[in-house]
Amino acid sequence: MRAAEGSARDATSLLDQAISHGAGETGADQVRAMLGLADRGRVLDLFDMILRGDAAGALSELGAQYAEGADPLAVLRDLAEITHWISVVQITPDAAEDPTVSPDERARGAAMAAALPMRVLTRMWQMLLKALEEVAAAPNAMMAAEMAVIRLTHVAELPTPEQLVRSLQSSPPPAPGPGGGKPVPGAAAPGPGTSAIARTRGGGAQVAPAQAPDTALARFASFDHVVELIRANRDVKLLVELETGLRLVSYQPGRIEFAPAESAPADLAQRLGARLQLWTGNRWAISVVAEGGAPTIAERRDAEEDALKAEARAHPMVQAVLARFPAARITRIRTPEQIAASATTEALPEVEEEWDPFEDG
Repeated sequence: MRAAEGSARDATSLLDQAISHGAGETGADQVRAMLGLADRGRVLDLFDMILRGDAAGALSELGAQYAEGADPLAVLRDLAEITHWISVVQITPDAAEDPTVSPDERARGAAMAAALPMRVLTRMWQMLLKALEEVAAAPNAMMAAEMAVIRLTHVAELPTPEQLVRSLQSSPPPAPGPGGGKPVPGAAAPGPGTSAIARTRGGGAQVAPAQAPDTALARFASFDHVVELIRANRDVKLLVELETGLRLVSYQPGRIEFAPAESAPADLAQRLGARLQLWTGNRWAISVVAEGGAPTIAERRDAEEDALKAEARAHPMVQAVLARFPAARITRIRTPEQIAASATTEALPEVEEEWDPFEDG
């Protein structure tokens, strides 16, 4: 009835096929082979191996079931069904008394429900849903199923967040390393001719003008406004060259003086002046000096990111995590402001149709 999904008509049709397939003699093994199903007890064995982190044993069991005719996708579906069943049994113990489940399976399920944390079960459920998608779309279902089992056994050995926090809280924090969480040294200071530099979201330098701007260019009161103008006109090439190759020496609306970085193209000043004149309708004086200037936007942005990472590494909780997992690396830091700004853009799209992982394609 599980294969017929509760439909008596489908069950009768499957029974007729089984009788025909077995030439009049039909057994459980023949039906499983015909439907590509695995023995439920062996799937429970596989489930137990995964949760014990026994990757070699789990792969061997999956291979044995596949050799006997089990469909890898059907095995993962059974694992997902078992995960769901054990989770329900943990919440509602009476669910274990399912007449369609053998007494041995009921006893094993009840024992697993008593021993496994709900967080482990929900994590396995989520990973199995993802694995079902991958196996269904993979050109080689068995390879995809093996990779899913390897992933599941690896994650099974990891502590839950609660276990990790309790472990870290019970351990004394390591001694602070060099730097003590201070910003990374080496971030370049503003060069001559700049003043009142303020950090901006884009990582640029906002420089107070040396004199009152012309009325026509008043809206470009800072160099950041020039950067935003280039971004608004979607001149990606010029924007990248400006962020990586321009060391600002001085700025006032209509006049820019900079020292080129090593990566700056020779015609950067000429093209920047021409573009600004095209977009603003006013001539801009772009002059180049041999040395000096503030760090480029890219350098300033990298220095800020390095300082945030150094501050994060100096935090006792992060140091404890890195001590526990030496191969771990801080790859990205998001500030509360960045998280708030991206909250609306990262909203989940509307789902047109709910996907059922157990529905045959």
